[in-house]
Amino acid sequence: MRAGIDEAIAAGARLCVLPELWSTSFLAQFDDEIVADAEDAEQELAELSRTHGLVVIGSTIERTDAGVFNTAHVYQRGERLGSYRKIHLFSPNLEHRRHLAGDSPCIVDTELGRIGVLICYDLRFPELARYYFHGGVELLAVPGQWPEARAQHWRTLLRARAIENEMFVIGCNRTGQEPSQRNGEPMAFPGDGRIIDPTGEVLAAGAGEAGAIVAQIELRKVRTMRRILPIDRDQRPSVYEHLFRAMLPHMVERSRESTDHDDDDDA
Repeated sequence: MRAGIDEAIAAGARLCVLPELWSTSFLAQFDDEIVADAEDAEQELAELSRTHGLVVIGSTIERTDAGVFNTAHVYQRGERLGSYRKIHLFSPNLEHRRHLAGDSPCIVDTELGRIGVLICYDLRFPELARYYFHGGVELLAVPGQWPEARAQHWRTLLRARAIENEMFVIGCNRTGQEPSQRNGEPMAFPGDGRIIDPTGEVLAAGAGEAGAIVAQIELRKVRTMRRILPIDRDQRPSVYEHLFRAMLPHMVERSRESTDHDDDDDA
């Protein structure tokens, strides 16, 4: 983390996005020592934000009386402006067994613009990104831990969220390997973080090695695109409301929220 922040600062960065669960990765259990170490690492990240005048975002474990969340904190000059608890837990890797799901989006106004936060698997659920669009978000930060086997999905979904919502998207993905929480088989991670503008242009992308990916962001592109293609004005909310109400019972029935126990295929 220190090396990556130093490299980004040397390149002139004012906003840094780290990978999902950057200090611990996914764990089968959370003992006091691990939690304390993660908290210390997070505090050091906040101090680096303060020392260098940065906005910094990266997810960590957050243990509460209720359980453990996968939480991304947004720091500006060392001050925590907001926190986002991952809403969509990645059940194929048993994340829903290790963590509690959040239920609130996170929009923060920073010196660098209005920022919204997703974490990894959230990318597959466009409803949340659309909420951020309606909330005036200009830049979407996505800490991720997305495996090589589906790397093309990561790249495509990052661009899709940028294009459909006319905002900048910064996705930070990890490198290396680690065993699956489900079956112990090794999973590789491609380190293909990328910075994408509101037109879908990839301004910078990783090439499989650890290190900072840096690009210049001009927020006026958000305003320009939203003026040229006024999807906010041309939308049909009355139609969407009707469609959503019609499908809501089916969505609830099919979702994990409809049952209090794990499905058989999660055993």
